[in-house]
Amino acid sequence: METNRFSSEELRALIPKDKHDISGITQLLRLTDDEIAPILPALLEWIQDGNWPVAKALLPVLAKHERQTAPLAAQLLLPEQTDDDWKYFLLTDLLPLFSKQALPIVLPAVQRIAAAPTQGERDAEVDAASADFAANQTRSGQDP
Repeated sequence: METNRFSSEELRALIPKDKHDISGITQLLRLTDDEIAPILPALLEWIQDGNWPVAKALLPVLAKHERQTAPLAAQLLLPEQTDDDWKYFLLTDLLPLFSKQALPIVLPAVQRIAAAPTQGERDAEVDAASADFAANQTRSGQDP
């Protein structure tokens, strides 16, 4: 197992402080999967609104670490999770950046939303985003 080059405190310092804080992006891109894993949930929180500057900057970081990010994203897409705008941005901004190897982890949640959305998911158009995402995977050769 690889030894982390960063202390917990140093890793936490790379987490954005506000929606305009992109100061740590270059360092985040250099982290290994093992190094970034402890702060991935906190980083995912910064894409709750895809219009925030930090959200756009973090997308390549999260996609680079898709093996660790995909299970977290799948959890966020569960019906028990009620931040439907966050689900929308996951579906429209982050998941399209994942490779075909990471998609099987999130596709069951995507399919569930497309087939049986909650009222909140319908209201936030997450169901339509899920259907579009699944259709794009079919066109690109993935099994939705």
